[in-house]
Parts: sequence; structure tokens; C-alpha cells
Amino acid sequence: MKEFEEAVARAAEKAGLPLETARSAVTVPKERDRGDLSLPCFPFAKALGQPPPAIAARVAKAFQPDEWLLSAEAQGPFVNFRVNRPAFTTRTLADVGPEYGRSGEGVGKTIVIDYGSPNLAKPLLFHHLRSAVIGQALSNLFRWRGYRVIGLNYLGDVGTALGKLMVGIEEHGEPKTIDDFKRTYVEGSKACAADPAKMERARAWAKRLEEDDKEALRHWENAREMSLRAFREVYDRLGVKHDVVDGERMYVARAHKLVAQLLSQKKAEESDGGVVIPTGGKTPFLVRKSDGTTLYGTRDIVAAVDRHDRYAFDRMLYVVDVAQEQHFQQLFASLRNIGYAWADRCEHVAFGQVLVGGSRAKTREGESVELIDVLREGEKRALAVVEEKNAALKNKEAVTKAVGTAAVIFCDLGFPIRKNIHFDWNEILSFDGRTGPYLQYVHASACSILRKGGGTGGAGFDAARLSHDLEWDLVRRLAEFPAAVARATHECEPSHLSGLLYELAREFRSYHTAGARDSSLRVLVDDAAARAARLKLTDAVRATLAVGLRLLGIEPLEEM
Repeated sequence: MKEFEEAVARAAEKAGLPLETARSAVTVPKERDRGDLSLPCFPFAKALGQPPPAIAARVAKAFQPDEWLLSAEAQGPFVNFRVNRPAFTTRTLADVGPEYGRSGEGVGKTIVIDYGSPNLAKPLLFHHLRSAVIGQALSNLFRWRGYRVIGLNYLGDVGTALGKLMVGIEEHGEPKTIDDFKRTYVEGSKACAADPAKMERARAWAKRLEEDDKEALRHWENAREMSLRAFREVYDRLGVKHDVVDGERMYVARAHKLVAQLLSQKKAEESDGGVVIPTGGKTPFLVRKSDGTTLYGTRDIVAAVDRHDRYAFDRMLYVVDVAQEQHFQQLFASLRNIGYAWADRCEHVAFGQVLVGGSRAKTREGESVELIDVLREGEKRALAVVEEKNAALKNKEAVTKAVGTAAVIFCDLGFPIRKNIHFDWNEILSFDGRTGPYLQYVHASACSILRKGGGTGGAGFDAARLSHDLEWDLVRRLAEFPAAVARATHECEPSHLSGLLYELAREFRSYHTAGARDSSLRVLVDDAAARAARLKLTDAVRATLAVGLRLLGIEPLEEM
């Protein structure tokens, strides 16, 4: 599409508009019947001293057709252009392939993405899903755009929660499995809630761990080893990979030094027995409690400094739910107040909660929904759906695993991530609608057509044979893919990509359905030239779906 966007910018330049501004202004109209490409004229109004509609009329009047563009029409403040369809189709389908949407824009730049962040001694729970899945999708997207990505899992491995676990160990013995750890933590939490003396013991255990007490460290090491093993099983099923696994405990000593340093520099102050950093807002940032222990916020400051020292990042993203918004506002303000100019490169990628039946379960009451159980349930339900549709399917076990996982992942990524998502198995496993299995099904349908047609149609297809409006809709949607990938990356919003994939799949299904009603619109028609062109278009749809699904962390399937 670049050649056509450049042609629009050059048409604007001929009318006296600045070329670079025109290049950045070219867009695709939301209402497709208005044109193929559009030039909004608002950006030129101030410099030219004219209202946008007058500028649009000026551009349309100066326009001359060329090999890329056929017409230009002023509509209010917009100039809407019609492209040379065969030329546009040829160029677009030539661009589609295994590397579609890949870019070198990020070469030489580093992105640190903190996603996952589970606590030790507990299994991964349903509410851990979003951070892991969104973070992995962002890692995939940034890598696709050429960035060096450091995917980081930052474990919650110190603090009062670990102290409660150790109170549970005192009373119930050393856990042997991750399930034992979960029960021990729940029992310890209940005991501490019921008995203030036991709560004080939990705080004492937390302080002993910060001070490297041998017994506390032994319990900690056992919990860490068991937890990481359990986390890995779930992450592998989801296709989630971290480049680095750090933990809060590695920053405890540095956190204490930081507090002393900030006090000496008068960048922190004592308050009610603790130590706070003023943030310019109503609530200062607490960095040391009255009992002398640090907090996760203190360690977040030290961790951010350490990551900047280690990786010299251009951006650091914290993929954490929206409930932590105030924490990150205070964290970033504290970093700025301490004197770190790079604090402005730190961003909170906030997401809503996963709600089941309208609520989120809480571990400390023992009412948790484990993520591994959700994935297993997804496979079980997917098997029933797949058997109903294709009982003779080969590799049924692998397919149902992929379908169940796709349902769970796309439920997270199919809509804007700040919204809460309402998890319903019947909806997310549907083969008809905005779901992961639906996209996999359309991809498999395209693969089936290509197998029956004996290939992709080859390189020498005649683009003029793709003359139906449904075919043109597909071509235009395919051309939007690189921009959707770029936008999803820049805005840290995977739904820009998932939304385009859904529209592409929906339009391909409409095309396929039209062929079932009208034999002249079938891909596998007798007319060799039309057949070759339609196979080429079908393969472009398949390839684009495959690239996009993989970027989201979903496996494209060839048979379902």
C-alpha cells in the first residue's frame, strides 16, 4: 500500500501542501464506499490559513490520474481517492507472505516488558492469565517490528505473604507439592487473620527472610523451585516465554540502601515511623514501614534502576491490571523525583479483570480458579466441539489442545484490554463469531480450498480477474494488515490486530458463502485464469491469518 499512500501525498504536494505532513496524514476511510484512501485536511489548515474543506477542494481540483490513483473527490474536509484496483491488488498480494507486516523500525531499540509476576507458593490462577497472554502478544509484536525485547517474569518472592506461608509451615509441616503449598498458604492466612499473635509471627518471618535467615531461606528455596516448575507447565501450554526470571528478593539489600541514601539526600522523609517519598500528589510513596522492612514499591524502584543499568531500555512496560494504576503513577513520579529522567520511558499497560459469573475468586479464602484447570477444561470442551464437527479428524488431541488454548487467549486479546472480560465457555469456543476457534476454522477452510485447488495459483495471476466487490473487500483488508500490526505495537493494544483478523475472516467467509450460492463466484471455477487469481487471493488470506494468529500467540490450524 505504500506506493499508493505516497501517490496520495504527491497529489497533495502538487496542490501546494507540505509533503511530509501529507505522508503522515493519509488514512483509510472508515466508510469504505467513500473511497479507498483518504487525506484529512485538518493538519494543513493553520499553516495555510484556509479551512479544511477549501484545502480539500484545492487538492481534488489539482489531481491528475496516474498509474496508482484513478480519481480524487473532495467531501467536506477530506479528499477521498480511488485507486487503480488491478495495480493495488497485484502489489498487495505480492507483499503478503510469511514475513508480512515485519519491520525494522525498532532495530537498535530495546523494550523491557514485565509480565506474569506470580507469587511463590501458589499455583498460577485465572487472574494471572491476562498479564501473561497480553505480555506475550506484545513481546511478539515488538520483535516483529525489529525491537530487541526482554520479556521478564518478576516473581513476588518476599513480603508478608511469604511470612503467612511460613506460619502455615510451622503448624502443618513442610509442603511436598505445589498443591501442598497452596493449602499451607491458605491455612496460614486464615490463622493469621484469626490470631493477631500469628500475624506478628508472619511479619517476623518476612523480616527474617529479608535478613537472609537460614531457616527462612530454606523454606523460600523449596517454594521457589516447586513454584517455577508448576508455572512452566502452564506457560508452556499458553506459549508464554520469558527471557529473564527475576524476583523481588534480589533487590531487598539494595532497597534498604536506597532508603538510607534518599534520607541522606533529603529526597525521602520520615512519616509515622516509616519513610516516604513525596510524589507531588496527596499520597506519598511509602518505601519503608515502621518495623524497618521495605515494600514491593521500594523494590520496584530498585528493580527499575537495575533494569535500566542492565538493558538501557528505550521503553519499559509493566503489564499489570488496572487496579494498580495508582501504584504505577506513584512509582514513576518517585523515580522522576529521585532524579531519573528515563522515568518517562516507563509505562503501565493496564488491563481489566477476568470475571467468571461476574466476580473474581480470591486465593486467601481458598476460592481460587487455577489456570491449569481452565486450560484442561478448554481442551475437554474443545474435544466435544471438534468431534461434533469432524469426528474423523486426524491428530484430534493436538487440534483440540490448540483450539481450547486459542479460545482462552483470544478471549483476552479480542477486545480492548482495559475492559473487563466476562469468561463464558459457550461464547469463547464458538466456531461462529469473534473467537480464536473461529479464526482457526477460517484459516483451516482456506487451507482446505488450496489443497483441493492444487496450490496457490502461482505468481503470474491476472489481478483484473478479481473484479467482484467481495474480492476487493478482501484485498483492501489484507492491505491494512501492516498498519494494524504497527498500531497494535505502538499503542500496546493487541485488539487492533485481533480486530482486523476477525474482519478479514468474516469477509472471507462471506466470499466463500457467496460462492456456495453462485457457482460463478467459487474459487475453484473451471475458468483457469479466474481460478488462479482466486487461489492467489485465498492463499493471501491464509498467510495473513497465519502471521496474525502467531503474533497473538495462537496456533493456526490446517485441519479442523
